[in-house]
Amino acid sequence: MAIIVISDPDRDFLQRLEKVLTSDAQDVEVIHAATPAEAADVAIERDACAVVYGPATSQPAAYSAAERVSAAAGMRTANLLISRTVDAELLRSAMRSGFRDAIGIEGATYGDLAAAVTDACQAALNYRSATGDDETASAKVVTVFSTKGGVGKSVLASNLAAYIASKLDKRVVLLDLDLEFGDDAVMLGLQPTRTIYDAVQAYERLDAELLDGFMQKHQSGAKVLLAPTQPEHAESITTARVSGIIDLAKELGDIVLIDTPGRLDEMVLTAIDRSDEVLAVATMDLPSIKNTKVSLQKLRQLGYRNGLVKLVLNRADSKVFLEPAEVERAIGGEVLVRIPSDRLVPRSVNRGVPVSLDQPKSDVAKSLAELAKHVIKD
Repeated sequence: MAIIVISDPDRDFLQRLEKVLTSDAQDVEVIHAATPAEAADVAIERDACAVVYGPATSQPAAYSAAERVSAAAGMRTANLLISRTVDAELLRSAMRSGFRDAIGIEGATYGDLAAAVTDACQAALNYRSATGDDETASAKVVTVFSTKGGVGKSVLASNLAAYIASKLDKRVVLLDLDLEFGDDAVMLGLQPTRTIYDAVQAYERLDAELLDGFMQKHQSGAKVLLAPTQPEHAESITTARVSGIIDLAKELGDIVLIDTPGRLDEMVLTAIDRSDEVLAVATMDLPSIKNTKVSLQKLRQLGYRNGLVKLVLNRADSKVFLEPAEVERAIGGEVLVRIPSDRLVPRSVNRGVPVSLDQPKSDVAKSLAELAKHVIKD
């Protein structure tokens, strides 16, 4: 049965829209919610195909609720905003907050509104049918994370993608979510002729096959969705659409790796929400150790489960009057893998060739291989 959640303080609006939605459909259940926050809770709990925020609803509250639904459900659930009037600015704001559409009631009948809701619900159901629960669940999503730049996230993410694809016989998708200054194209020697910005422009018709066309294929076999070439393009890429892209990427690979910017924002939290594992990268310096400790504490406060985050220590043999054991004690977690320093790494970056493939016998490549084998474990 298709479940549609409607939130609006106007009970007459709720009842009239429900009547039209259910008049010809026997397999639709309409649930009323007193507030947008309650609508989001119900939609996530009941796996609704659509959430409708009515014209008397507080728009800021509706935007917040839609972002939460989109982060949790992706394209499985369509958010719809009904407003007195709709202009370009409102539509742009709604889309950025995760709405599929914004509909004006001026000149519209309840039949028109119900048709828009039904179409959105059907699109969500079609997405579920196309992806399939078993197929979607088979892919493992791993986010490479740090709140400090310069710790080697992109080096690790790109090397893992290349190694797993070429040496461990897995289908790999790498998403570069450092939307303003992503470096995965440089790391892998790829030309950013198509990026995530292009995929977002086609979002309303985006499916796994179309998303595949926006990806660059590395010689290792890994597929890479590159960051935009212009920093200002990041403004049009919403968390809701990134959430949907992650879901579609799971159809294209056995392993989905996500490279992130050096901060803890809504985009990074969206990636973590969709992840089966998070690799938190730290280096042997006090600012990195402090930032890692604080960010892991924040993730625990936000309710992320124990065991989700694994600690990776990069440049672990740096001579800086610290030992890896001291880092573990300071952060409060055990290091999963220690990656040594090596001049081969900056050389490989400058050449656009992953060191894990170019110098497989080096100590740094061996440690990356160890991490890659951990990543592919169920």
